[in-house]
Amino acid sequence: MSDEEAIAAVTKTLSGLVLGALADVPGAGVDTRPLDELVDGTRDKLVNLYLFQADVDGALRDADQPGLAPGESGGPPFPLTLHYLVTPFVKRDPGLDAQRLLARAVRVLNDNPVLQRGELAAFAPESDVAKQLDRIRITWQPFGEKDIYSLWTAFQTPYRMSVAYEVGVVLIDGHRPPTVPVPVLTRGADDRGPVAQGFLPLGLPALDAAVPPGGQPAVRGGETAVLRGSGLAAPAEVRLSHPLLPAPVAVAPDHVTGTQVQFTVPVGTAAGLWSAGFSLAGQLTNEVPLAVAPRITHLPAQVGRHDDGSAQIDVRYSPAALPGQPVLLVLDGRAVPPDPLPHGVPRPPGHARFTVPDAAPGRHLVRLRVAGVDSLLVDRSGTRPVFDPSQAVTVL
Repeated sequence: MSDEEAIAAVTKTLSGLVLGALADVPGAGVDTRPLDELVDGTRDKLVNLYLFQADVDGALRDADQPGLAPGESGGPPFPLTLHYLVTPFVKRDPGLDAQRLLARAVRVLNDNPVLQRGELAAFAPESDVAKQLDRIRITWQPFGEKDIYSLWTAFQTPYRMSVAYEVGVVLIDGHRPPTVPVPVLTRGADDRGPVAQGFLPLGLPALDAAVPPGGQPAVRGGETAVLRGSGLAAPAEVRLSHPLLPAPVAVAPDHVTGTQVQFTVPVGTAAGLWSAGFSLAGQLTNEVPLAVAPRITHLPAQVGRHDDGSAQIDVRYSPAALPGQPVLLVLDGRAVPPDPLPHGVPRPPGHARFTVPDAAPGRHLVRLRVAGVDSLLVDRSGTRPVFDPSQAVTVL
C-alpha cells in the first residue's frame, strides 16, 4: 500500500542516500529543485537529484487490486516509474571535483539497487510507501546524446555532466472501494466444483493444495487444516510463511499419511494469505497458498443512522492486523474503509471504526476483510450452508 506521499517519500529517500555518500565532503549537499533554479545556488558543492519524468508501468497498469477474491472488482493501484537526473554542481571547479561528486552519487545508488523498507520508513516516516509489497528498484537509464541535450535545452541552462536513473515501481493506492458480492452458498451438485490435475506424480514430496476445514474458503487460528500432496511422510513439520513476517512459523503436524498432512493453525496467526510448505528431513516441498481468516469478536446488533444518513459501526476482531495490512468492512456487497486516524496515530490493535455513508435501514450481512481474506460469513456445519446470524447488523 502507498499513499499520496509516496513520490515525495522516494525522492527524500534517494536524497538521504546520496547525502550520506557526501558526508565526508566539506560543504557538500543535495538538492531536488529544477536545474534552472540551481545556477546561482548558494552552496559551493552540490548534487542535484531532479525528478524530470513519471511514467506508467505498463506491466502493472491493469493488474488487479491486491486482496480481491474471484468475482470481485475494484480500482487497481496506479503504478509509476520515476525518472531522475543526477547532476553535480561545483562553483569555481578547481579540477575534477564535480566528477568526484558524481562518482560518489553513482556508487551509493549502485550499492542500493533496491530501496529497503527500513530506509523508506526512516527517511520518509510520513508515507506508507515502505509497506507496499512490490519492491522499489533503482536502475541505470541510458540516455542518448540528443535526449540529454534536449532535456537541458528545455531548462535553458548550460549543460553539465549528468546521468539518469529509473526508480520503480511506486504504487499509488486509490480511495475507491471494491465491489464485493455476497458469497455463493453452493456450486453445483453436492457443492463440488471442477477437479483438474495438470501434472504427473514424480515420487518426490510435493503439495497440491491446502484445504481449510468444513469446506470453508479459509481457516482460523485454532482450527485444523489439511495439506494434500504426494510422497509425504513423518517425522516432518509444516512451515507457514507470510510476506510481512521475517521468518516462517514451524508447526508440528497432528497426523501424516503419504498423501495428506493434518495440522492445527496456531491461535493468534495473523489473517491474510500465507504460504504453506512441508519440511521432510530437511527437504522442503513446494508451497501452496493458505488463507487465514480473521474472527469478529464483537459486532453491535443494532446501530442508528446519523442526520446525514450515515451509520457508524465499531468492530472488534482477532487477531489484530499486521502493520501495512488493509482492513475493510463489507456490508452486504459494499466495501467500506475504516475511519481515518490523525497522522502518526497507530490504529488500535483488533479494533476498527467504520462510517457507512447512505446506510439503508434494515438488516445487513457483515464481513471483515483483512489483507484480502474475509471473516467466515457462511456456516457450513449443518446439512446445508446458511449465513452466520451473528455476522449481521441492523441499521435503524
